[in-house]
Amino acid sequence: RESFARFYFLSNEELLEILSQTKDPKAVQPHLRKCFEAIHRVEFEDDLAMSCMFSGEGEKVVWDSTVYPEGNVEFWLTDVERMMRMS
Repeated sequence: RESFARFYFLSNEELLEILSQTKDPKAVQPHLRKCFEAIHRVEFEDDLAMSCMFSGEGEKVVWDSTVYPEGNVEFWLTDVERMMRMS
């Protein structure tokens, strides 16, 4: 939780689920609403790159660049957070 402060919004069970499924970035999708108030979901491309986000109201916001879910989940979620702030 110290490496990605938004993990504090998740229960221990939710956090363990995310961390145990690091090979499947799409498994994070159901937990995004708790980590990010403005993000309901992100769109994954065929190569798993993320290029846009959707709000709870269905508004699509395209990012300036893509985020690739590589490495530890807390690192690429930090990139998602950065893209959210930039857009």
